[in-house]
Amino acid sequence: MTAVKKVFVVLGAILVWTAIPAVSANAVSIGQTCTKTALGTRVSIQVNKKPVVVVCRTVAGRKKWIRAAVQTLVTTTTSTSTTSTSSTSTTVPESVLNFIDAIDPIDPNLHTLTIENQRPRTYRLVVPDSYNSQVPTPILFAFHGLGGSAATFENALQLPLFSQGMNFILVTPNGWGSEAGAQNSWNAGKCCAPSNNNGIDDVFFVKAILQSVSRKYLVDSSRIWAMGFSNGGMMSYRLACEVSEKFSAIAVGGGALVVDSCSPPHPVSIIHLHGNQDSTIPIDGGGPFIIPPVINAFKQVNTANECSAMQFVVTLESNSESTSAICVDGTEAKLINYFDQAHNWPSYWTKDMIKFLFAHPRKP
Repeated sequence: MTAVKKVFVVLGAILVWTAIPAVSANAVSIGQTCTKTALGTRVSIQVNKKPVVVVCRTVAGRKKWIRAAVQTLVTTTTSTSTTSTSSTSTTVPESVLNFIDAIDPIDPNLHTLTIENQRPRTYRLVVPDSYNSQVPTPILFAFHGLGGSAATFENALQLPLFSQGMNFILVTPNGWGSEAGAQNSWNAGKCCAPSNNNGIDDVFFVKAILQSVSRKYLVDSSRIWAMGFSNGGMMSYRLACEVSEKFSAIAVGGGALVVDSCSPPHPVSIIHLHGNQDSTIPIDGGGPFIIPPVINAFKQVNTANECSAMQFVVTLESNSESTSAICVDGTEAKLINYFDQAHNWPSYWTKDMIKFLFAHPRKP
């Protein structure tokens, strides 16, 4: 009998001040310009008699002092024991996440995450007013489509209202592209440029956001979700494939699975809503992004875990056809193909998806 125990060790930031130009903390305040200071310089100041680390960053074209989150290092220790008289122990470190998470001084929902040796990335964070630090709270990552933005996507779907009304933390990241003067996209595998052909590690980016938010708020580990449209739906599929130990369920609108292989060790519930008239991401595959048939790929996600024996049932309605299956542990996979729908997101999709996500927590 083998027991596997994971121990997470979180280390606070180690700030090496000797490499930073001297700056008088007395002359620094959040939002103040730092024109004569090197970008990246950090200073500890007092706010309401509490120490706060600020960093010099470019905000809207001007150098300003903004609040900085601490850096975080995480390692995982795995111990293995048997019933025999001998035992072994192996330590396998996870990827080290070394980053700074800074809150915009003008828009408190906008964060700039700077991962070591990478360009800064941004995401939006909404925490419901009803958040209780003693009660684990679900978290939803929402990914815009190709050429979109976090602000436009969350407003179009009214996600902040759902966050407040249904009590979940909302994270809406921006894809990569505008940094290079191109459209925003997600590296979901075989799609989409410019992020995938520049080797952008969007999975690492999402992991860093999750770790940063989890340090500040009590996240419900059984309800960590991804939702996305088109290229954002592709990104949600990739997270289900590669980060199934974290993500318990995904909601996809007009997307597809475009990674070379998908064998998540943990079951992931899926709701995928699609339009039969979608010529951008055709249900039968192909199209401008040369995707595989949507239904075939959808069925493959849980074939490498304990839900591999799920039996799919097809149900025909007047305006749609659904393909669904339920695993013994409650994991469910459902794809609904709407006959008259094209490549867009009807307003009712959002509510239907969020209800599905809430109904499918990961079982202990």
